[in-house]
Amino acid sequence: MMKLYFVIIAIFILGIMGCGPTGGSDSPSNSVKDFVKALKEQNAGKAWNYLSKNSQKLYDDIAKNRNQSGKEYFEKSVSDVSSLGMMGMDFEVVDERKDGDNATVLIKTKDQSTSELYSVKEDGVWKLDYARTIEEGMKKVE
Repeated sequence: MMKLYFVIIAIFILGIMGCGPTGGSDSPSNSVKDFVKALKEQNAGKAWNYLSKNSQKLYDDIAKNRNQSGKEYFEKSVSDVSSLGMMGMDFEVVDERKDGDNATVLIKTKDQSTSELYSVKEDGVWKLDYARTIEEGMKKVE
C-alpha cells in the first residue's frame, strides 16, 4: 500500500513538472541567444518554442497561403541561419532594456553593426518577439 502511495505521488509530481511552459528563457538577452543557438544547432523545432505567440501567429498567417502550418513554414525558412541577417552572425548583446513584460535587446556584430531586437515575457519566461522586430525594422525603411 505504501509503495502505491509513493508511485501516485511520483506520477503527480512528474505531471506538474511536465505542465510548465515550453521554451522560453530567463532573460530578454537569453531569449535572443537561446533562439539563435537552437538554429545554429539546426534544431528549428526548439527555436520555434523560443518565439513569442505573436511571432508564431505571424508564421501561421504566412503559411496559410502555402498549405503548411506556421511551424513547418518557419522550419523551412530558417534552415540557413544566415537568412536571419545580423542574428545569424556572431554577435554580442550590448544592452537590454526592460519595460514591464516587454524588452529591447541591442546586439552588435564583429563589424560594429548594431540592431534592436524585441523580447516579451509570456507565461513567466522571455521569448523572442521576432514579429515586432520585423515590424520595427520595416518602419525604419519607410
